[in-house]
Amino acid sequence: MVKRLISALFGIPLYIGVCLWGRVPFAIGITIVALLGLIELLKTYWNQGIRPSLILAFLGLTFPAWHFLTLFIPLKPLVIIILSLAMFAVGWEVIHASITGEMKAGRNIGYGMLSGSYIALFGGLTSLRSYTNLSQSQTLHSLQVGAAYTILVALCIWATDSFAMFVGAWIGKSKLAPNLSPQKTVEGAFGGLIASVIVGLGFGSWLLGSPIWGIVIGVIAGVFGPIGDLFESALKREVGVKDFGNVMPGHGGVLDRFDSLIFAGGVLSLILYLWVK
Repeated sequence: MVKRLISALFGIPLYIGVCLWGRVPFAIGITIVALLGLIELLKTYWNQGIRPSLILAFLGLTFPAWHFLTLFIPLKPLVIIILSLAMFAVGWEVIHASITGEMKAGRNIGYGMLSGSYIALFGGLTSLRSYTNLSQSQTLHSLQVGAAYTILVALCIWATDSFAMFVGAWIGKSKLAPNLSPQKTVEGAFGGLIASVIVGLGFGSWLLGSPIWGIVIGVIAGVFGPIGDLFESALKREVGVKDFGNVMPGHGGVLDRFDSLIFAGGVLSLILYLWVK
């Protein structure tokens, strides 16, 4: 618990500080975090004898890096490069199988796509930070709207995680998903959801000038955050590991810390870009 608190006291101000710094610095920072997470994931798979396509896996980094890559590479050439690399990755697996006789092309391509797709979810955060529109119910005076959304969803996720743990330890009896995460309980999940909504309501009124949007973000974080956590648990259970890394004492690896946030941030980003004008 002490290690978790120390990591949180260091990590939370760093996240908020880089977010306030600007859109491009945040995209660079998140891309570095995503790279560390990808290395953790690939190292875990390699230790289990699984060889994901590295090209397909690393292509996932283009999504969190998109907002500064496009500053240097025009959109059309960038898309052509990505598609060309993807086709080369598939061709390489075929060539490798024909030369070595190792019939694992489908498995390598599949795990490469899984790794790349998972890491691409970090792009939801950089997309959210780049959002600029306000709905009619929102007022914002001193903070960029993208920064407000990005910070608010993170605050709700941290509230969800913390209160789910405390409530689960206090009154938790009904297992939420015992095959994936034996310690998670239904009571803890509801406690985390309630805490997320309360934090969303309070900070949404302050950061966005909209308690309604604060509640919406609180619900998104309280529902999709645990789903992201359980999805990562499913990946870890598949290969028999407790954590994907140990870069953050008390929290495990990068993916263990960001699994909830990238799911909730991605859902919020989609909602804003698709439905909010």
